Amino acid sequence: MKKSRCLFCEISKKNKEFIEFENEHFYVVFDRFPVSPGHALIIPKRHVVSVLELNQKEQKAFWKVLKKTIQLIEKKDLKELYESFITNPLNEKSEWFCRKMLKHEKLGKKPDGYNIGLNEGEAAGRTIHHLHIHVIPRYSGDVKDPTGGIRNIIPKLGNYKQK
Repeated sequence: MKKSRCLFCEISKKNKEFIEFENEHFYVVFDRFPVSPGHALIIPKRHVVSVLELNQKEQKAFWKVLKKTIQLIEKKDLKELYESFITNPLNEKSEWFCRKMLKHEKLGKKPDGYNIGLNEGEAAGRTIHHLHIHVIPRYSGDVKDPTGGIRNIIPKLGNYKQK
């Protein structure tokens, strides 16, 4: 049986130009389908599907990479980044997302917060079967009511403060 190709394993080995930062265990890229200016991914170099497969060294290294990723997001010229993504888009949809970021009213501003998460399993929305952790910058006013944060993935159940 032929082994299927893994996009994230290929980036790690063959598309180093996408990588913004790396260490022994992880690498960081900016998402080519960003939902917010600065949306980045932390990806283990070792092919693992679940966060539960990370060994102790990788778990420990993750926290340092997360800190470095946030620093990278806050220092990066995101306008220049998305313009470069549009020059060489992955596909039409990726180009659309990047153009949307270039028009985002908070482009060039420092994020006011972050959502950090992963889609653990297909039922949770995972589409690439290689662990990747989303670091999504959040900006005051980017949604009407951010209460509940990631709880809002289930419509009408995000705000646990409402009656």
